[in-house]
Amino acid sequence: MSMFLRIFLMLVLALGGHARAEAPVRQIFLVQDSGWMEPFLTAEGSQFRPLVEALVAAARVPGADMAVATFDQDGQVPGRTSPRILYDGAYDAARVRAAIASIDLPRKAGGTAYADADFNGALLGAIRTGLRGRDGVIWMVTNNKNSPGNSAEVERNTAAFYAALRDSAAISRIVAYPVRMPLKGRNFSEGGFVIYGIGYGAAGGRALESAVSAPALKALFSHPPVSLKPVLAGGLTLRFDRLDTGGLQAGLENGVLIVSGADAAAGTALRLTAHLRNGLYPQRVAAARLALSWSEVGTEAGLAQAAVSPAEIADLAPQAESGPLSVVLTLPPIRRPSGLAGLLSDGRTVDGTLTLRLADLRLALDPAFLERVRPIFGSGLLSGDQMGGPVGDARAVEGRLPGLFRDYRGVSEASVSLPVRIEAAFSPWPLIAAASAALALAAASGLGALALTRARVQTVMLGTVSKRVSLRPYRTQTLRAPDGSRWQVRAGLWGPARATRLQEPGPGA
Repeated sequence: MSMFLRIFLMLVLALGGHARAEAPVRQIFLVQDSGWMEPFLTAEGSQFRPLVEALVAAARVPGADMAVATFDQDGQVPGRTSPRILYDGAYDAARVRAAIASIDLPRKAGGTAYADADFNGALLGAIRTGLRGRDGVIWMVTNNKNSPGNSAEVERNTAAFYAALRDSAAISRIVAYPVRMPLKGRNFSEGGFVIYGIGYGAAGGRALESAVSAPALKALFSHPPVSLKPVLAGGLTLRFDRLDTGGLQAGLENGVLIVSGADAAAGTALRLTAHLRNGLYPQRVAAARLALSWSEVGTEAGLAQAAVSPAEIADLAPQAESGPLSVVLTLPPIRRPSGLAGLLSDGRTVDGTLTLRLADLRLALDPAFLERVRPIFGSGLLSGDQMGGPVGDARAVEGRLPGLFRDYRGVSEASVSLPVRIEAAFSPWPLIAAASAALALAAASGLGALALTRARVQTVMLGTVSKRVSLRPYRTQTLRAPDGSRWQVRAGLWGPARATRLQEPGPGA
């Protein structure tokens, strides 16, 4: 195979892979239709269906197909599979509305009991059928309940569902929106439900992240989503708002803190005021120890030193900023490189990273969040995720949450990094001095060259007789005095010319 053909095929593969990576991914919207969903699907004035419609509209990806489906327990309802696809295709508001309007409460075969829910079966079916085994996003609308008298197999499936969400590397991102919606049906009363967003595969995780960051989905919910996997996704960030050292300028450019005006020869103590922002929800930073470090790019790693005060932080609420943190970055003197290159250098750029580490980190759920979700999680839930604790007190609600909501307890440290570029300037005086010396030498050389080529009129003594003659430096002339004698005259750059009498040839010469 020729080299040209190899390069062509490599370009085709690279461009094809890029196109696939950028292609929009499929989404499936799974709605639980087991008996516990009765109040949401049957109560008069229920806003459940309109909210699901709005979710589909807000989360849809232009150019990507999507599906609307229901799930219960596969095999319980004659003639139905779970998940059951109600609509599959490009987003169409009327067809999506019709599909959601058709959701009912199926009953088990041979009786009047409503169907149960199999969450693991729904997850696997959504991946196989809804996403066709490819990367995508699964939206699961559920009240997190199944029948207490369900089979041991379903209990195992429920435990497997949460294990898959937590441990599967293929599931890269999970968020949850607890929604309060108190409703009373003919048989059950419910306080609300949960919308899970599950990113399957790397592209699915990116698509889910893009969806939850989009204005349409933010406008649909009054609170941020709960980040379940990874816990610290989009979490802690540093913001700098003041530079205390005179003569320096600092600002963020494309996520890099640029500091200019530092004196390379004298060293610099850069003092900044920073704030730690807790972007987590609903976790608050109950306590943490702070330590700041500096790592430098290049051969002189560790050149600078960094410190932060105070050294501890406590009770930082979700979506809030800390009080001012004093950050000091000390840059010692930088030697000018030797040789001509160093003389011509006007400064040095120091690239590095400031890293704020939170050790002994202790997170806790925000009490306001626990109070908000108490009607949703304050009653019997899925036993497969090892829930327990008393019902009622908002402080005890945490014990009733699915285990995914409590995974933050395993987080004991975190770090926040910020790229920094310090533009340190060398003094221009050595270069000015060298340039001045060079100019003086050049001027002296020019004057010397001019003096060597320029003739001067000088008075020379030829014996006892003076004579004015035009002479060039270091050139000799032969002159004859009035008495007939001959003289050799030579002038220098400075001083009088010298005259030497020449011997006259004898009579026989």
